[in-house]
Amino acid sequence: MKKVNKFLLGAIQALVDLGIISNGLLGIGFLIVGLIYIFTDAISFKQIGNNWGIEFLLYLDILFFMAIFLYGCLALHNILNNINLQKYFAPANMVALRKLMFSFLALTILDGINTVINHFINITAQLDFFPCGNYYSFFTSLIICYLIYFIFKRGLALQNENNSII
Repeated sequence: MKKVNKFLLGAIQALVDLGIISNGLLGIGFLIVGLIYIFTDAISFKQIGNNWGIEFLLYLDILFFMAIFLYGCLALHNILNNINLQKYFAPANMVALRKLMFSFLALTILDGINTVINHFINITAQLDFFPCGNYYSFFTSLIICYLIYFIFKRGLALQNENNSII
């Protein structure tokens, strides 16, 4: 069982690292190419009247989503590193869990706002790549993270209490 857990933690760590690398590279590419497309009118959204201002706001919104996702992946990477080093109830895990909760909270709020705005300007169906409507998943993840945070907080308190007794 120990080997299976080690393998699964390694696989999860590899997936998170792959997510960090791919999101970082995609973000850098989108940062450059996205501006070219907006200002050269190579791609425009006919449903919003070819308004480069709105297209630029959509561009910033997608970049913000990518940055928050990267922030959360880095926090998850730190937690997995500590778990692989068998530092389960470390203060660094508490900090990383707070960062992860912040990223889920920000993604929940931003996605809710995006869903409402996209509904009013009728571009939801046209933007399949846009992460709209995921706020339920983000909110559920936020709740799960919050519960794990309290478990880790209690575990850290018990560990500190146990260390003080010894």
